[in-house]
Amino acid sequence: MEKKIVEVPESTSRSAADGSSFKLDGTIRMPHRFAALNRLITRDLNGTNSSQTFYLYSKDKITEFLKNPYTNQKNLRNAAIYIYGASSHFRRLIQYFAGLSDLSYVVSPYKIDTSTAKPSTVGKQYRKTINLLSAMDIKNQFSKVLTVCLREDTFYGTMWVTNDNITIQQLPSDYCDIAVVEGNVLNVSFDFSYFDSNSTYLDLYPEEFRRKYKLYQGDRTKMKWQELDSPTSFAVKCNNDILNYSIPPFVGIFREVYDLEDYKQLKMTKTELENYAMLVMKLGINSDGEWEMDLDKAKEFWRNLDNVLPEEVGSVLTPMPIDKISFDKSNVGDTDTISSAEQNLFTAAGVSSLLFNNQKASSNALLLSVKADQAITFGIVRSIEGVINRFIQSYSYGKNFKVTFLDVSPFNRKEMGDQYLKACQYGLPMVSYYCASQGLLQAEMDCMNFLEDDVLNIKSRFAPLMSSATTSGADGAGRPEKDAGDLSDSGEQSRESDDGDNDE
Repeated sequence: MEKKIVEVPESTSRSAADGSSFKLDGTIRMPHRFAALNRLITRDLNGTNSSQTFYLYSKDKITEFLKNPYTNQKNLRNAAIYIYGASSHFRRLIQYFAGLSDLSYVVSPYKIDTSTAKPSTVGKQYRKTINLLSAMDIKNQFSKVLTVCLREDTFYGTMWVTNDNITIQQLPSDYCDIAVVEGNVLNVSFDFSYFDSNSTYLDLYPEEFRRKYKLYQGDRTKMKWQELDSPTSFAVKCNNDILNYSIPPFVGIFREVYDLEDYKQLKMTKTELENYAMLVMKLGINSDGEWEMDLDKAKEFWRNLDNVLPEEVGSVLTPMPIDKISFDKSNVGDTDTISSAEQNLFTAAGVSSLLFNNQKASSNALLLSVKADQAITFGIVRSIEGVINRFIQSYSYGKNFKVTFLDVSPFNRKEMGDQYLKACQYGLPMVSYYCASQGLLQAEMDCMNFLEDDVLNIKSRFAPLMSSATTSGADGAGRPEKDAGDLSDSGEQSRESDDGDNDE
């Protein structure tokens, strides 16, 4: 059944600002729940707010969790969130993978009979579709979805939809699960017991949650888990071949992250020990076995010395000879354990450490490594593509269009742009692909073309300066002759031969 955002059956109505009225019953997202457009409340700072809790698990705990990831998916997710904030190496790794796609996309016709379709009708539907996608702000909102998937494996979300804005709200992962796949898109099932202890948050969720929470209160056993409405609610998963539970994609390097911190601490301790020194005050004994100095007097001198020494320098009073005490470690054969641990971390993640600290890798080797890594990111982007297509095709004007994300990133933008440009030169209809690969989406391309051609008239007003490159060869213009001193021997012979032919 087709779902509409604003149109509803004749019943309860609410007056709009211009005096007109719109219906509320049956809407997917009631407009009065979104009182101010483009404004989504996530927390009431003056109300009761629970503080964020972080979990620092030991390396042994992580190993124990991995023995049964199904029952420990919450703990593994919390560990990933903590490490993402605490480890710059892990955070940079996630951001690297998230940046392997710039979420460039094109909108193309879908299931259209070109022999009977009317261009004017298709054009109107097309413009409505690209306006809908512009309201979704795909590059900004879904880049966050991509980051969450790479960090935690699964993003659960719902949409607030108005006439000119679509805002994605992330749902609490601990109370979400996946039980249904609809149209190759994962649907969200929500545990409504969440609001038993977080009732103050209920107003910060769409109307659907309030309605279904009442159903849960009527039957807390059978209505605890309820599937949220599609296409406004969805899930995107990195490991979409494992639907029964979520497991962070890079959970295997958590122990390496802990090792890196351990090595840093050991190096700091080693450095501190190397800065230590010890002063020995020797109290002599004569041949008769008597102290050469009064013991109490010697202790007084030692205490005076010890009181003025810095913390890094120790002192001792002894009647026996003591060899030199040093905590220096020979540097012969010593390796940089921190650098080695960093390389092990990225190697365990399946990426080249030279991407983050390039000292000796060739550009070709790095390019091939990046291409292999892009496969992970592009797989998640394909799931995002399914979410967006299911949403736009739920509208009457969008059912004959689809979104296609391009395999483009800042690392291969020039390569892909050259391919699309060459295809355009051979007559293939890929101008939109080329513009999207260069960061200019179709809505922007259409508007910029109108601005430059019709409004500013740039093409006629900005004429290039006259030169041999911009003039026709019919008027005798061409490449200017080189000076005699710049000609090679063969060039001089060719010029002399041409001059001789002209004389004849």
